[in-house]
Parts: sequence; structure tokens; C-alpha cells
Amino acid sequence: MTEQAVSVLARHPWVDAAWWDQDSNAILVRPTASAVAVRPVPGPLLTEHLEHWRHVYEYVYSTAEGRHGDDLDLSGWRASDTGEPFPRDHMIEWVQHAVGLILRGKPRVVLELGCGSGLLAHRIHHRTHAYVGIDVAEPAVQRLRAQALPGVRVLQGAAHELTSASVTTALREATGTDTAAPDCVVLNSVTQCFPNQQYLTAVLDDALDLVAAGGTVVVGDIRNLANAPSFARWLETARNPELAEPQLSARIADRLAADEELLCDPRLFARIADCHRRDIRTTCYAKPLREDTELTRYRYDIVYTVDAPTPEPARTIEWSALPADRLRAADLTSQPTLVTGIPNALLDPHAPGAVRPAELAAAIPPAWAVLLDSADGRLLAAGPPELYRHRDAARDIDSMVGCNDPNAAFVQRRLPEILTDYLERELPTAATPLIAVAQEPTVP
Repeated sequence: MTEQAVSVLARHPWVDAAWWDQDSNAILVRPTASAVAVRPVPGPLLTEHLEHWRHVYEYVYSTAEGRHGDDLDLSGWRASDTGEPFPRDHMIEWVQHAVGLILRGKPRVVLELGCGSGLLAHRIHHRTHAYVGIDVAEPAVQRLRAQALPGVRVLQGAAHELTSASVTTALREATGTDTAAPDCVVLNSVTQCFPNQQYLTAVLDDALDLVAAGGTVVVGDIRNLANAPSFARWLETARNPELAEPQLSARIADRLAADEELLCDPRLFARIADCHRRDIRTTCYAKPLREDTELTRYRYDIVYTVDAPTPEPARTIEWSALPADRLRAADLTSQPTLVTGIPNALLDPHAPGAVRPAELAAAIPPAWAVLLDSADGRLLAAGPPELYRHRDAARDIDSMVGCNDPNAAFVQRRLPEILTDYLERELPTAATPLIAVAQEPTVP
């Protein structure tokens, strides 16, 4: 009967191979490449993962818990350490930071992937010629459409559909021309729902192809893989302050292994840009928010500038080389300058000269920004963003790790469920064996 079950499972269109494994006392299966493919269209298992997140957000938006008004729907925004909603003022500052990154390039036409309830649309549509938003969650799309904001078009769809005919048509109508090139493509707080690095890369490649010369692709509120262990320790310590180190370390490891969201090392984004056909400047921004939360500590923003002019030569000054009163005492604006090696007081509070990102933001000139100077965010930089092109936080130094792989964990859980149902239909009188996704790449 086991041989028959293996034979039946091997015929399933999503299964590349199936075999009995004595050690695990289960039938092991390997999915086909097409079932988990990103290109040319998402495979069925990848689609199931995307659908999982669509259902999550449709539920979140339908409950409207945390909705303060049409322009401030904070449903779902809760702190991981307390489970409580983030403070309203903190979230308003978070939104304003994202809006600033988008409007810095003075875009005429904006395309936002994952527009949600319109947190950004409400604040940028009146400062642009046109805005096109896409979101997978029908309640959010319908609600934003009903508000009929001037110059705003809202479509239902996933991020990988940004080159679809409906989006192209909406962009052409928005621009009033035959071209469908927005000046800014936005993905704000959506990459954590992407299934894997391959999907992220495909979406960003399409966005970089699509955006107009001189335009930007803003990837905001990214969960950082480089400081994920630090975040897990911070979170577990906040929830369980009395834990001894062995138990704490075990919980940290379990949390990292079980994380269902996509975490990205900042250096990955430079690699994506380096492999693209266009000339792209990659800038990594820190979160200079005043409230000390996970959003400030463990997330960052990327801004791609496409076909940008080469920045003028600049000097680099180490933070430790500045006098005691730092930025206020130095004439840092007389020539293009980037201040580097600034210890982040939120992540390295005991380092000499450590400063919080918000304090740094308050001290620097208006045209400057608080940037990452290390992938894990323990070091910051400050200066005009266009000077940032070759900073270490945006370069591939010593690690090829780009993201974790939530889709692999999803497939390991979901495919056996699908195949168990399939086997019960095909062999209704037989006992159903345990089915698991193989970890090894080949059949023994």
C-alpha cells in the first residue's frame, strides 16, 4: 500500500518526486520547480502563500480596529513586545517619515504597491499630479476608492502585477500620455509579506524597469535580517524579563526559526541594483523616530534613484574625529560631506559618542538625512543622501545571505496538507501515511 501511495503522490502536478523514507517513517516529497516559481507567473504554492497574506489583511481591514478616520487607519499596527497599539503620535511620525522619502524627489506620478487604506495616498495625492495605488485586500481597495480622492486611482492586485495591463492603463490615464512610467514607485511596509528573496527581486526588477529616468523606488519599513537576533533578544527579554540565559537563548533561536515574515539584509538591495541594467544609486535610511520601538530600532528604508547623475566629490569625516559638541561645532556644509561611524544609542548605548537617531536628525542640516553605516544599524551616518552611494551598509561585504525564506517553511507546512487530501480522494480505503517535504535536494 505504501508503494501505491508513493506512486499516486508522484503523479500530483506539484510533486517532482516522492519516496518512502524509513528513518522518518513517512513519504517524502519534493515540489516541482514550477510549483514554487516566481517567473513567468507565480507557481501555485507561491500563490497560496500570497493568498494567505491577502486573507490576513482583508480580515485586518474589515475589522477596522485602530481606525481613527479615513486618513489614519492604524488597524493591525501593534507592538510586538506589549501587544498594544503603537501610540498614535508615533505612527503619525512614521507616516510623515515615509512621505518625506517619497516627496524628496518631487515626483509627478506615484505608483504605490500595497497602498492599504491610504495612509500615504491621503498625504501625497495633493502634492502630485496623479497617484495609482494597488493592494490585494478588497476591503481596503473599496474603502479608498469610495473616498474619491482627486487624482487617485486604486486597483486590486498583488505587487508582482505592477506591469499588468490594468496598471499600465491606469498609469497612462494618470500621466495623460502614451508612457506608463511613474516618477516614484513605493513599497512601504509590504516586503515583510513577500514569500522569498526571489519574489522580492522580481518585483524590484520590474519597478526599476518601470520608473522614469531620475525617478525613485522607495522600499520602506523593511525588517532587518542583520539585526534579527538583536530584535529577538529584545523582544523575548521584554516579554520574559526573568528568563535565565540558556532559556532566553533557546527562545531566541525558536523565534528566528519560526518567523513567518520576510527579513532582508540591507546589503541585498545593493546587489539587486548592481545586477540591474540601469544605473542605480542605493541609499539606506535609518528610522529617526522619537519613540523607542521596534519600528525605530529594527527597521530601515531603501531609496533607489534611477539613472541619477554622478554625485560631486565629497569628503568623509569620522564621528570620533569631531569635537565634543559634534555637528554644531563643525563647518560641515561648506563642502559635500558625509559623517560616518556614528554609534546608534538605541542599539549600542555604551559606545563613546553614541546618539539616538532622532537626536541626530534634529541636529543635522535640513538637506541631510540619517543613514545606515552598518548593516545591523549599530552605526549611523549623516549627510546628503546622494553622497551615500558606496557605503558599507549598502554593499556586499562578507555575506551572501540576503533574506530568510518564509516560503520554504510555508511549503513544508502546506504541501503535506494538500497531498494528504489528494491521497484520501485517490485512495479512499487506504490508511493515509505521514507526508513531509524533503530537506535534501535529491531523491536517495
